Amino acid sequence: MPHHLSKEQLWQRIRHEAKADADAEPTLASFLYSSILGHSSFEKSLNFILANKLASPTLYSTQLVKIIEDCYYEDRAIVDAAMADMQAVLDRDPACDKYTQCLLYFKGYQAIQCQRIAHHLWGKGRKVGFVNVDL
Repeated sequence: MPHHLSKEQLWQRIRHEAKADADAEPTLASFLYSSILGHSSFEKSLNFILANKLASPTLYSTQLVKIIEDCYYEDRAIVDAAMADMQAVLDRDPACDKYTQCLLYFKGYQAIQCQRIAHHLWGKGRKVGFVNVDL
């Protein structure tokens, strides 16, 4: 396995892992489809996962998806850093043996990605409501 994967290689590896997990554990198939397999790119999948983690009864995931999408569009480095973080977790954390584990279940990884969104919004002057972005 190469040390670092391209964006496309990483996304294909994540999709392959999710498909294998769905086949091995059919109970998780709809979760894996909605979180990974139903999306066309890494950033769309990450966006969906983070929006659903951050959603509340008064701030819907659909609202958050648009906000996060705008951040990714305005600053591509956010997505690049998220991919680099995922590679680093797989390289350095002996408890992590798949990219899907990191993306779906590692709260530290997800928290760093949320912090990047909050930092971007803060820098754009959108401080109200995003100071307490928290999983």
